[in-house]
Amino acid sequence: MALFHEIKDWTPGYMNVAPAHLDIMAQCTACGQEQEFSRDSLPNSLKHALVEDVERRLKCSTCGARAGKLKFGYWLK
Repeated sequence: MALFHEIKDWTPGYMNVAPAHLDIMAQCTACGQEQEFSRDSLPNSLKHALVEDVERRLKCSTCGARAGKLKFGYWLK
């Protein structure tokens, strides 16, 4: 099983500035659910948005809360 390693205390600021080789994990801060986040799932209007603006729009598929946090890092195999 692969383990996601988050780069602590780092955010690119804007979604389009995040290096393509980094993976993104979305985490619900309400229930703790984590799910891999695909940049391709973003609408064109958010591809150049602030990370905080994207996080405000995230909705947890488990509990329905709008308490998402994007974590940037890579998978350890």
